[in-house]
Amino acid sequence: MPLRRYAPLKPPCRLCGEGFDHMQPAAARDLNACPRCGLEVRRSEVQAVNSPQLSAPLSVSRARQAGFKVYKRTSGGEFELQ
Repeated sequence: MPLRRYAPLKPPCRLCGEGFDHMQPAAARDLNACPRCGLEVRRSEVQAVNSPQLSAPLSVSRARQAGFKVYKRTSGGEFELQ
């Protein structure tokens, strides 16, 4: 079920604040009133999510350049610094 964002027409509401998220089936109609306080609401745009993208595969040399310590597992099950 999609998550939809609603905002009150006269913000801020004491119960809802600047808005609320509501999970409802995709075929369902938009809400006209808040289920908590009954004030009129309108559906607002969902904010975009910013996720980082890797530009290059991770490597041992790049990890070292970034200041990380790189360890390698030995045959005995312990780790040693590379």
